[in-house]
Amino acid sequence: MSSESLHSIFNVSYNTSYVLKLLLLISSLFSLIIGTVVGLAQTRIKRLLAYSTISHIGFILLALAINTEQSIDSFLFYIIQYSLTNLNMFLIIIALGYIIHNTGIKASSNNLYFFDFDIRYIKDMKGQFFANPILSISLAICLFSFAGVPPLLGFFSKQFVLYSAVQSGYYFISIVAILASVISASYYLRIILLLFTELGDTTVSHDSNTDAPILSNLHSFLISTFTLSILLFILKPTLLLNSTQLLALSLFNY
Repeated sequence: MSSESLHSIFNVSYNTSYVLKLLLLISSLFSLIIGTVVGLAQTRIKRLLAYSTISHIGFILLALAINTEQSIDSFLFYIIQYSLTNLNMFLIIIALGYIIHNTGIKASSNNLYFFDFDIRYIKDMKGQFFANPILSISLAICLFSFAGVPPLLGFFSKQFVLYSAVQSGYYFISIVAILASVISASYYLRIILLLFTELGDTTVSHDSNTDAPILSNLHSFLISTFTLSILLFILKPTLLLNSTQLLALSLFNY
């Protein structure tokens, strides 16, 4: 094969990798902006978490676009911590739904009862700390981790991604990511404030003929384990960090 052919092959490969990196950076930038700005206007909890996910995808795409050993390590670490925190969030929301909506709706036939445990609006969580302090504190820990508050697990994942970006010279998008993280913290704090806002004197009617399902031992165990992992990661970080570093090295040098 001639030197001209080799040069053309490497040139095409270089152009392809450059275009891919540019697309990832643009996607990361738009994900950070859209997920943060649109999330501010949400009143439904699931929509808020959906736009929150878009914002977090921005960090993940940024780490992927940098394409260094350190950034791939931060990419894997971010995916693991976000999956763990997001799973814990939904487990807690489901648990709160069991407790908040604990009345049955009688069906029109067969004397059956159907239960609606879905928490639709953020306002439904108002004052839950006074009724369910443990679940509320667990939810607050997850939200603080999403916001990147130290020394929780989410703080280190964002720190690793931003450090990789700054080390590789991506200063502009690093500033955008920091601003997006600060702004998105406002809608996480809004939920936390609602949790710790005391309700007025209200009475809740219950259907004495029905018993709403209670939390299973597995459900409670998973929430406890995930919450402690998020909270106490700083005390024993080597297991997760070493695992992601080894995986990153094997993938980067493949």
